[in-house]
Amino acid sequence: MKQKGKVKKIPFTMVLILLILVFVVIPFTILKITEDGQYYVENLSTSEVQATYKHYIFASFKMDTINSKYTCIKDENGKILRLQSGIVNLKTKDITENTEYTTDTDETGYVNGSYGADAQYLGTSFNGKKVHFKISGVQAWTDINNVELYLYDDSYILSTYYVYNGSLIHTISTDLVQGNANSIAIGPAPEFLKEDTAYYSYDGHYFYTSYKNLVDDKKVNKDPYYNYYQYIPHRTASYLNNAIYNEYVSDESALYNQTDVFFNMQAKYAINASMMYALALNESGLGLSQYALEYHNLFGHAAIDENPDNANQYKSIADCVKQHAYNFLQQGYLNPEDARYHGSWFGDKASGINVNYASDPYWGEKAASFYYRLDEDGIDKKKNPIKTMEISKDLRVYAPNKKDVLYTYKKGSIVSIHILKVENRYYKISSEAPVKDNHLNVNVKYKNSYAYIKKSDFK
Repeated sequence: MKQKGKVKKIPFTMVLILLILVFVVIPFTILKITEDGQYYVENLSTSEVQATYKHYIFASFKMDTINSKYTCIKDENGKILRLQSGIVNLKTKDITENTEYTTDTDETGYVNGSYGADAQYLGTSFNGKKVHFKISGVQAWTDINNVELYLYDDSYILSTYYVYNGSLIHTISTDLVQGNANSIAIGPAPEFLKEDTAYYSYDGHYFYTSYKNLVDDKKVNKDPYYNYYQYIPHRTASYLNNAIYNEYVSDESALYNQTDVFFNMQAKYAINASMMYALALNESGLGLSQYALEYHNLFGHAAIDENPDNANQYKSIADCVKQHAYNFLQQGYLNPEDARYHGSWFGDKASGINVNYASDPYWGEKAASFYYRLDEDGIDKKKNPIKTMEISKDLRVYAPNKKDVLYTYKKGSIVSIHILKVENRYYKISSEAPVKDNHLNVNVKYKNSYAYIKKSDFK
């Protein structure tokens, strides 16, 4: 019979050393080498430092245990990295510099704080490096060093909406500390908004009677509002009296007596003449900018923020409008197969031409405001019925044969359609790009192009 061997005992000292190594030395070493700065959990109302850490995540855990709207996290330089709720200040750079961001849907974008200074603060990333914010309809992340975080205070001049003489007015803050702001009438006021009331909104769809209500999502309207002049597609026709165009410009303007140019291009390319004219008014300072007068450049083509003098030069106003209609719009911003395409309406930073055309977050509203003024009698509004909504599932746009898919809008997108006719289960709509042989083809004439979507997919 084989004798069992004796089990060797591990000396107590060795066990103790192992325990110290596993539970003390290694964790301490890991904590030491992962230190990422100096962080202070502070009460902003009293300036009292409530805790200090060398790891942002521990400071964040501590902040979560404190039930106070004044609690924040600061770094060693006194920069606020996280708040319970507050305001994002985007005006931290020179006017020639944009703030780049990545949207919640992982698309890249950019905005310039000189045109819209304030955004809603939505949170800070787990490592304190990124800030989540909302402005002009888009929710996105940007580097913490691109912005400043403020606790809400009545002394700051924030962007608000109000109703005046039946119009929806947007007062846009361009410096929330100094109190600079611009006001524009962007379209007809929705019936659920009242006069003598300031409304907060960072998407222009839902409105709140106080900043606190915005943070708590206590909205005034159940259904979203979409400003007609901001969401009408370019593939519509304008029916305005030509004489109205000159009412908005002086005889020194590059746009004076140029009405026929825009309507000729509408006839040739099936792109709304008044939308192009409204955009020209906005981009060229009513036709009085240097680029408009000297370069015949009405639309700011290639006049990028960091180098505005890079602007394109054209041989004539007619040449500029033609290039805008065909090369910039039909080939690009109205082409669902082009990377710049996010819908053919002016829009905002979430959808429409504004997404990629301009760094101004409210460029779409400003262009819409000129169209609204041109269409003061609502002629185009009556003749061009549209339907706008955020879609809850992918939306397929079908060719005239109702079988081939021309293009698809992704779930969660805001989509605006120009309805030509209602046919049983379908909406017959204006296609965003020319259609030939049941396929998109931006190199052919648009005339008589149309498409279909299922009514059941758009409700």
